[in-house]
Parts: sequence; C-alpha cells; structure tokens
Amino acid sequence: MRFIVAVTAGTDDPTRATLGMIAAKVAKDQGHDVTVWLQGEAANIANRNVYDKIVGHNMPAMKDIVEDLVDAGVPLWVCEACGRGRDVTPDNFLATAEYAGMGHYVQAVAEFDRSMSF
Repeated sequence: MRFIVAVTAGTDDPTRATLGMIAAKVAKDQGHDVTVWLQGEAANIANRNVYDKIVGHNMPAMKDIVEDLVDAGVPLWVCEACGRGRDVTPDNFLATAEYAGMGHYVQAVAEFDRSMSF
C-alpha cells in the first residue's frame, strides 16, 4: 500500500511530531510505500540542524526515527511556504527532503491508498 503521512507538529509539540514519524516508520517497516508531508512547524523535521533536537515526552529519539526513514529513502515533502518561513531550505535539508506544494499533498491524498495525519 501507499501511505501519505501528514505531520503538522514539530518543535512546538515534539510528542505529536514523534508519533507521526513513528507511524511513517512503522508503515515503511511493514513494507509499505511511504511519503511524509511536513507542514507548519513540522517543516523543521527536515532541517538537518534541528530534527535531532526534537524530543517527545516518553518517546523514542526523533533522530533515530528520521535517520531510519532517510536511510530507507522515504521522501520528506516539505511545504515550501512553511519551510521557507522557518529557514528550512535545500541548504539544510536532510537527504530525502524536497519542497512540495499543497497540490502535491492533495494529489497524494486522492491517489495513495491511505493517509494519516498527526
């Protein structure tokens, strides 16, 4: 199955951000095709200078989860307006991060098998 996992929390709510990324990792570990959509504060998850400092309450390390997703080649779609507004740019992107627009996200929701939001 193809999953789009939308994460809207980041540095503002590290626990919710971590839960979204865990869901993406579990789906990938189960053999599904996964894309992560990062909007709002979640754009910071794609910043190689920030992601490892996001620590959820009683959660596994965001650093490990994100690095597993990147190592598995999971695309991290960063809302361009959200990323630029938070200085998340190609200069500090993680390896699988790229800008995407709302049109990409809406199309994925329409075409992928499942969507999850956090």
